[in-house]
Amino acid sequence: MEREICETYHFIPSDYDEKGHRRKDGHSFRELVCDFERDFHSRHSTEYALNFYANSNTMLLLQKSCNAEPFMMYGMDLTQGKSFDAEQDPYINHEMDKHSKHIYVYGIDSAYMTEFDKYGYPIFGENSDIYPLTLLIDKTMKDGEVRLAVPTLDDGDDIVKVPVGVPQFEYA
Repeated sequence: MEREICETYHFIPSDYDEKGHRRKDGHSFRELVCDFERDFHSRHSTEYALNFYANSNTMLLLQKSCNAEPFMMYGMDLTQGKSFDAEQDPYINHEMDKHSKHIYVYGIDSAYMTEFDKYGYPIFGENSDIYPLTLLIDKTMKDGEVRLAVPTLDDGDDIVKVPVGVPQFEYA
């Protein structure tokens, strides 16, 4: 199983209005998510967050703060526990989507995507480590809590060193 580098962030849901903006200053929840992404990168300077975990209420807040249409639903349900299974979760959610009246949004632009084409779509650089933020619904998370994460190559297994007999040569 893949491991993740993750950070958990907190906010107060009641500070936000029905459009997903903070009452005291109009700062959108989407902008707060961008602030969380920047904090994640500052803590892990070689990594950018790829996964955004939150419960359904928080996804709805994000949806509203992005001015999404009412027929759109944000987030992919986790099917294998509390972490994203990159093989099974998209397949299972796609099958469920076939029977829904909604359009599901599974990713949004990263805070670090700064180049856009003439239609407003982000431009992906071939050598870039920056990808859209995958929206994942974790039903175990509390209101006012989100988790940003990036998968690592470390699968948690100990590396076993096997001695290999290498012949020694002498030059004459």
